[in-house]
Amino acid sequence: MFDIIKNEIKQIRARKYTFAYTLAEMLLVMLIVSLMVLALPPVTKKIYAERTTRGAHGRYECYRNAANQIVEASAMEGGITNEPKVVDKCRFKVPTSSIYVLIHAVGGGGGGAYVKKTPTNTSTVFTATDYYGNSAPQLFADWVKELRDGGYQFPNNTPDNMSNTAVVTVKVAEMQFGYGGLQGERISMFFTKLDSSKEVEMIPGKAGFAGTSTGDYKGKDGTDTVVNFIETDETTGAKTTVELIRAKGGKGGAVAGASKLWLYGGVPSDYGLADISARKRQAVDFVENIEGNVDETLKSFIAESGLQPGDGGGGAYSYINNTASTLKYTIEGVNLSSRISFKSYLSKNPTANSDCSRSSTQHSCQKRSGTYNCVDGQVKEGLLCKPQNGGTGAVVILW
Repeated sequence: MFDIIKNEIKQIRARKYTFAYTLAEMLLVMLIVSLMVLALPPVTKKIYAERTTRGAHGRYECYRNAANQIVEASAMEGGITNEPKVVDKCRFKVPTSSIYVLIHAVGGGGGGAYVKKTPTNTSTVFTATDYYGNSAPQLFADWVKELRDGGYQFPNNTPDNMSNTAVVTVKVAEMQFGYGGLQGERISMFFTKLDSSKEVEMIPGKAGFAGTSTGDYKGKDGTDTVVNFIETDETTGAKTTVELIRAKGGKGGAVAGASKLWLYGGVPSDYGLADISARKRQAVDFVENIEGNVDETLKSFIAESGLQPGDGGGGAYSYINNTASTLKYTIEGVNLSSRISFKSYLSKNPTANSDCSRSSTQHSCQKRSGTYNCVDGQVKEGLLCKPQNGGTGAVVILW
């Protein structure tokens, strides 16, 4: 037994000394590490200098102008610019000094819809009937509450008949509107480095035109913006086109409809469909959102031209200047207009103070004079604010 234990101890000691380092070996390793540390400062200094030294930044733009021509332009820090010029296709080579490349593309925006029916400055009499149960006063209209609070005795107000029929008569105008076009698709790509031998080819999408008449009311679709790489074979010189980005164009407004509004008098601007969200222009803010000014000289020619790349055009909308109307209230056939305060009536239209009044059994509003102005830059045509074309497609490259 003791012989076995002695043999085991000898083997353990043998393994220990077999895998250990001598003092000379440790000193040699420490010497090598020290030499490496001493050599690091020049290397780190060189890396730091390379990271803080860069070439000038620049902006390249490819877009369509108001005449639907393809235009290219560029600007660099230091005031170097290539003014806009018309081309068949945009072509760009990445500068060798670039440390990154950003490519932003947006498709053409869709055009807004016209209207299906020519707007008219007329209104028709409309009568609404409803029931107000005496057991649920919180559901009463304001004017009914006012009558009750004033002590008015409602007709047929008995335990066996706890509801009254309320009738409101007023003039209603029908106004037309078309849906706005959709914005073009926006795509951005980032490259840490691009081979300067690569050529970028761009074809910006066309803007979708707005509807033009009641018979051709649909807005046209915007077309796609395409960005390609042109690769050249170093051996044969053959060129290959590889599609990099396809930003789809927005759909044109394809719906046109009408909305009916009660007239209570007031300024003409109270009776336009300017705030209907379905008909409003869809803004992309393409240029403003992709890059702030690196300096004052790195300008955007797209922004200077006033173009709005990728925006969907606003749909048409109509308005009415003839706000003359008469509002009449009855319950169970009894005319109650003379019993309602003018304050209750004006709560329906606070802007009607100057052209509405109460006369015996009715509240009357006269036609208001004034000029209706279209919003969002839409052009006035009779009683219509015309639809807008979509925004052009565009490509912006930053380096």
